[in-house]
Formats: sequence, C-alpha cells, structure tokens
Amino acid sequence: SLPSRHDPGRFGGYHLSHRAPLRRGKCKYLRGPVMQPSAPTSEEQRTALQAAGAAARILLGSLPKSDADLHIQEKEDGSLVSQADLASQEVIQSILAPLGLPILSEEAAAPDHASRKDWQRFWLVDPLDGTESFLRNRSGFAVNIALCDGTGPIFGVVADPLANRMYLGGIGMPVQMAPLDGAMVRQIHPAPIQRPYRLVTSWMEDAKLPDLVPPHIDPRDVLARPISGALKFCLIATGDAEIHARTGPYMEWDCAAGDAILRGVGIDVLDLNGERLVYNSPALRVHGLRCSRV
Repeated sequence: SLPSRHDPGRFGGYHLSHRAPLRRGKCKYLRGPVMQPSAPTSEEQRTALQAAGAAARILLGSLPKSDADLHIQEKEDGSLVSQADLASQEVIQSILAPLGLPILSEEAAAPDHASRKDWQRFWLVDPLDGTESFLRNRSGFAVNIALCDGTGPIFGVVADPLANRMYLGGIGMPVQMAPLDGAMVRQIHPAPIQRPYRLVTSWMEDAKLPDLVPPHIDPRDVLARPISGALKFCLIATGDAEIHARTGPYMEWDCAAGDAILRGVGIDVLDLNGERLVYNSPALRVHGLRCSRV
C-alpha cells in the first residue's frame, strides 16, 4: 500500500494510507494550523446527487441530436463546447445555487485567484466530462460534481449517464452507487486486488508504462488500458482496476469528484512528486497524477 505514518490497515478491500487529510506542508496555499477535512452535510450530499442525475438526463436527451443541433464551438484553449455542455451546466447551477456556495465550473468564468483563494467551501463542477468523446462517439462521458473545503474535495459524485449509474463518496463514508434518479443508494464492496495489476489511463496518454506505475510497483506486473474521463477513478473505487495514472495535464474539475470518492476510503490521489493534489490553485490545473489501491 502507499506509505503512511501508521500501519495501513484495511477497509472493505481498500488499503488505507491515513494520508487523505492534508498535513502541514502538503499545500502551499494553506496557512496556520493543520486543517482537517470537514464532512459533507446530508443536504449537500442530496443536492449534489440530484444535480448530477438531472445533468446526466440532460446529456442523454442530447445524444440523438446532430452536431449542427448541438452548436459545437471551439473555446479559446482549443477545447470544444456544445449546447449539451451548456444545458448541463445550467441545470447543475440551478440546483446547487440555493445552497449559497461558490461554484467553479468548466463552463463558467472563474473568479481570479485573489477573489477565491480564501474560500472555505465550494463546488467544483464538470458538467460534461469527456466532451470530445461525447461529440465524436456519443460515449465515454460523465458528469462530475465535487464539494471542496480548504483541504480539497470532501464529497464527490460521478454520473455515468449511459450506464444509468452514479458513484458517490467522500469524507467519513464508503463508496456508494445509485441510479440516475438517486433512489436505492447502496454501498459498493470492491473486488479483490487482481494480478497482473490493471492500470487505467487517458486515451491521450503518451508516457510509457514504466513512467506511469507508482515507484513501488514492477511494470512487468501491470496491464494498461485507456478509459475516458473520471470513470477511471470509479474503476479504482469498485475494484475493477488497481492503478490510475496520467502524466498529461488535467483541470481540477476533471479529477476532484473522483478524488473525493477515493479519499473517503483512504486512497490518496497524488501528483507525480508523490504529494496530494492542490485544489483552488491559481490556474486550476493539475500536472499529472497517480492513485493506487496496491
């Protein structure tokens, strides 16, 4: 398991590292006493689940539309945006806004860092994770909603519209699953660790396998396959993969919800230097990551 200060222990098939709460020095944006993560309220959990399910249904309704009807445009950074992204953003915004917390979303203008650096609680949202896959193949997409405090993501929902499935979890709770209507939330009991270890990564990953696996794992014990979007984190959560790694850039809303789900069961999502990811950073960008349940 990942290194820790204490005996790692086990939790329902997961290796616990006890490092998920940030310690002093882990985040250069934290000052003063060591911060401990807060727990999401039941209202925050219900609202995030409702928003993710509603957005997923919006995206399902957009599947039959032609590219012309989706009004596809190219953003300043070269990425694509469509009417499906914007409709999903609109419904998420309308459901989350009454709670009164700031919302950082891929499809909304972000305040400058000076205005948001002291936020104590906020949402990180990707209303359509995997836009290009959605537009090209009408598959491989998700909805990501994360609740964050000063230590990082504390609750997350990843909705897989095509599977009628939402994954959720966070501080103080196991990984759970629900259909898009939010009914019948149930706990997930992960599959046992399997060898060769299964590594999931991006379709756009250029690095060789030895550069993707954590240092304590022999690349000869690993098989890799590409998976779209935040669903890679969910495969770690369910025990359908052992390792997720990416050397290319991510935006924070791409990984925050999955990070929260894994953080709840003690699986650290680390940068390529072995430090926990920093959120609400000036550029809202992540430069590679790894997480492993072995």
